[in-house]
Amino acid sequence: MTADTLVKVTRHSAFRFLLVGGASVLVDAGLLYLLHGRLGMWLPPATAIAFLAGFLVNFALNRQWSFGAAGALRHQLIRYLALVACNLLVTVALVQGLTWLGVPYLVAKVVTTAALSAVNYVISKKWIFI
Repeated sequence: MTADTLVKVTRHSAFRFLLVGGASVLVDAGLLYLLHGRLGMWLPPATAIAFLAGFLVNFALNRQWSFGAAGALRHQLIRYLALVACNLLVTVALVQGLTWLGVPYLVAKVVTTAALSAVNYVISKKWIFI
């Protein structure tokens, strides 16, 4: 890979989206581990709180760095919150459902997040940060 190609890849919104997603997952999973794994909070609210914290990090970094969105913050935030609401419902349901099937809660969380990532990129690029 040439230096020019590497620069192009690192400037692409998809690459940045993945990095921001990784940071968000660290915030999310780390807080879930703290709340549920260390403090003993019931899994559904711990999952919801951790998910929301990760999404706050995600919105701010994606708006500024991944997509360089200059559009109206209010409209982007409203659309982003709609996406968050859908993701929250799916995440809590899938994490709980997978744990009922015997999957460890952190593995369930990572699997759920990975499954939603591709859909979230397309929605973010085409509908939210325009």
